[in-house]
Amino acid sequence: MILLMMRRVYIILLVYMMLNMACPVHAYWIWTPESGKWENPKYAAKDTPEEQLEYAASFYEKKNYKFGLREFKKLIKNYPLSKQAPTAQYYIGRIMEDLDKPYEAYKAYQKVIDLYPYTDLVDEVIEREYKIGVSFFEGRKIKILGPLAVPAKDKAVEILKTVAENAPYGKFAEPALFKAGLAYKDIADYDNAILMFKDIIDKYPNGIFLNQARYQLAECSKLMSLNADYDQTPTEVARKEFEEFIEKNPDDDLSEEAREIVYKLKYKEAESAYNTGQFYESRRKIDSAIVYYKDVIDNYPDTEWAEKARERLDEIEKK
Repeated sequence: MILLMMRRVYIILLVYMMLNMACPVHAYWIWTPESGKWENPKYAAKDTPEEQLEYAASFYEKKNYKFGLREFKKLIKNYPLSKQAPTAQYYIGRIMEDLDKPYEAYKAYQKVIDLYPYTDLVDEVIEREYKIGVSFFEGRKIKILGPLAVPAKDKAVEILKTVAENAPYGKFAEPALFKAGLAYKDIADYDNAILMFKDIIDKYPNGIFLNQARYQLAECSKLMSLNADYDQTPTEVARKEFEEFIEKNPDDDLSEEAREIVYKLKYKEAESAYNTGQFYESRRKIDSAIVYYKDVIDNYPDTEWAEKARERLDEIEKK
């Protein structure tokens, strides 16, 4: 009996010794008077932000993104007001880019500007945001569930507008607004597209995208007019936009195309006016019908609808 008990004690002591050798608990926890609690050095930052940045960067250079991300975040948490903090936030964005998470990268970069607007990294951050926005504009997809990814023109708009807001007169502002306008146009949000192009015309009267913005503004007005039936106001607005573009840019390569569009829009206006005349004539409102037929003849004399309007007026006079 005594021998059996001694064997049990021996086994317990042996297990205890093995556990202590494998997991030296006391070596991982240290009492810190400053915080008044036990802390694990594994989760503690280095003594200075310079040391912490160097330590975090060493993981990034080795492409050990998991540990690099942890250490950069640790720097920001422990030294939020240090001059190394914006650099740490910037590298979080770089890690997200390297991990093929562009939208998360944009969010990380924007924190640099929001939290540290006076850092020397602002220009580089804006450029990186711009490139991410352009990539979404050009068709880059965003993952929504596992391998499932979808086009993200809405992300392009969000990012490009933010770029322009970050530095309204920086070198990326005008191209960012122009591409945001095109992105709106691509998703058939013509109202917002027009606002973008008007913003370019107002803010950058000598900008490199001025003529293109005027043309796109007219183009979006035309696209809005395609659904117009009896109300030809959108079509008329579109035509006037194109005519203004031609007047201000007679030698531009796009002017010839604009002239063709103006003719087509006039044709559409003439057709609509003629159809409106027919509508009133069918309702026996002859005076109103005559007004529209004469409008076609006077304002669109070179269209086939003018000839048809004359025929209807002749018929009305005979009756």
